[in-house]
This record gives sequence, structure tokens and C-alpha cells, in this order.
Amino acid sequence: MSQIVNSHLGIPIGKHGKTIFRRNRKKIFTYEASEKPIKVKSDIAQNNRIGFGKLGKFCNFINKSRLIKLIWKKSKQPGSATNRQILKYNHSTYKYYEISSGIHILPESLFIHAPEVLLNENNLIFRFSTLDTNWKTYDEHYSDFNPPYVFVAMIHAKDPVNPNNENKTVNVMLEETSEAGPFSRVDATSFSFEVPEKSFSFIKDYNTILVFPAIISIDEYNCPVKWAETGGIYIKGKHPEIIPPEPVKPREKPGNSFRMEYI
Repeated sequence: MSQIVNSHLGIPIGKHGKTIFRRNRKKIFTYEASEKPIKVKSDIAQNNRIGFGKLGKFCNFINKSRLIKLIWKKSKQPGSATNRQILKYNHSTYKYYEISSGIHILPESLFIHAPEVLLNENNLIFRFSTLDTNWKTYDEHYSDFNPPYVFVAMIHAKDPVNPNNENKTVNVMLEETSEAGPFSRVDATSFSFEVPEKSFSFIKDYNTILVFPAIISIDEYNCPVKWAETGGIYIKGKHPEIIPPEPVKPREKPGNSFRMEYI
């Protein structure tokens, strides 16, 4: 490792040939890149690296939405960038169940009551209610959830029917603005996305299909004001077997100590 002192040619950062330049506060250090990639010997570590890469691609896809990116910025969740915020928010769930209904495309906010998704090769319909399912009364959190709205639905298809299918997963993001509203305080609300015919013909080729619906209230500048989401809903397949949490070990109570030693 070497250090660059009093450089008059600017601040070198990145890789040039085999030399890597890294900045640590005000100092610049150089490293020689290895010609051979680091081998991961442990199967567990290797699987973790592959899994982390899958989650990263999933979060990067979500992060391509300008509106969703603004929501994560507004949420101030931990993370150096919005795609990292999404990843950190979902990492613990992914660790045990991969991409499942427990994954969230938006940070926690309003709860969507009685969510239902109908999906076939031509249509995607999202239904929900503003009535609290426990108390059968109107959820007052929706009283200032005003139009215009952006309805969002992310489709995640995996586990190909044909193992030789080159496309192991498919991600689709739908975002559609609606001026209708506010939502009914009595009846369920239904929204149908406008898509070309056969838009979802790929769903027959996968054994597991999840839809992640969300609703975003926006202002006159198309910026998010409030949002509601519910995690994923299975169209095909089911949630992996629940892993029971490890029992909490009781803390040892401080007690008296008696020590005796013969020399």
C-alpha cells in the first residue's frame, strides 16, 4: 500500500489498470488489484452472497421509480442511497424467506384493509377497503388521504415451470395516476390498470407469482404526500414455511460469589 502526498493533478479516485485509488478523509492511498477473484470457500457464505445479489437486483428495480425513490428519501430510513434503504428495510425478511409476501416496496405508513388482487394475462385489478377489518368502522387515517392518487403494482414472478427457462425471474412495475376519489367510507374500492392485451401472458410460465400493491397520494408537483401499502399478495404459490424464532435465553441474575483456593 502506498500514499499520494501533495498531488497537483487533482484527486485520483477509482481504478486505473491494476492500481486502485481510495480516499480516506484527506489522504489518498493506492492498492494493487489481485488478478484472481477472491474465492468463497463456505457454501453458506456463497449462498449468502448470491442471495444478497438477488435482493439487490430486486431493490434496484423498485428504485427505478422516481415516485418510489422520493418516498424513501422522505422516509429517512437508514441507508446511504434509496436503493440501500429498501435493501436494509427488507434484509431481515429476505434472509429467512427470500422474496415473499413479507417484503415491502414502500416504508411503513397507512395500512391497506382487505387487500385483494385479481390477475390474469390481460388484467390486473386491485381491491381494498377503508374500513378497519377488526372494528368494521371507517379508518380515520384515510380522512386526509386525498386525490390525485398513483396506483402502484409490482409483479414478481419466479420458479419457472420449465427449469431450462433462461428468465428465472420477471419483475413488472405498474404506475397509473387517478383523479377519482376520495375513497368510499362504506364500500370497497376497485382499480383496474389499463394495459395492452396479453401483457401478463408470462404468468403461466412461473409457479410463484407475487403482486405488491400500493397507493400514493400526490400533490400538484407530482410529489408524494401520503402512501399506503400492504406487502406482497400471492397469486400463485405460497409463503415458505414459517421458521419459529429462537427462544430467548434468560439472563443470569447477579448473585453472591464464594471462591476458595488452597496453595
